[in-house]
Amino acid sequence: MREWNILATAAKEQQRYLLMFLNGYGEFKGSGFRDVVLGRVEDVDAFLGALENLREENPIKLNPLSQIVPLEKTFHFDLSDFKDKLKELLSSSYVDRIENKKFYLRVKRRGHKGEISSLEVEREVADFIMVFLEKAGKKALVNFNDPDCILIVETIGNWAGVGFITKEMKQKYSFVRIK
Repeated sequence: MREWNILATAAKEQQRYLLMFLNGYGEFKGSGFRDVVLGRVEDVDAFLGALENLREENPIKLNPLSQIVPLEKTFHFDLSDFKDKLKELLSSSYVDRIENKKFYLRVKRRGHKGEISSLEVEREVADFIMVFLEKAGKKALVNFNDPDCILIVETIGNWAGVGFITKEMKQKYSFVRIK
């Protein structure tokens, strides 16, 4: 699935049940990685709201769900161009949204074990963002303890999804968690 805007993680050994449940809200498929599901919904906010309403009314129905990560953009990459494509996307689509905010960048890698270091990518790309902002006369602060927003990058093989998670979103939707 190339155009996904939701990454869901199933509770241990619950992927099949999670897929059956989520397919009522959009198109969801296994990612090829254990307990990780990719999907596309028409309206992400409505989807998250429906899940939150269900959590309040009948929380047991969400037992197969560990976390949801809403994503806004996806792109294909090769190992040689992953960091450059990520920097380009973040500088063109996200730096204005983090201006004057506390943020951090999280990269969750699935695939390319030993070839992509999440920590290395996080440091290099966050440094790039800070320099980019500084050159534009803007500011932001990296803060892991109390961020206003989180830039999340989820890789599945040679595909990456990028999301923008706000503090308000995390407070409103208990299942939107960045680990």
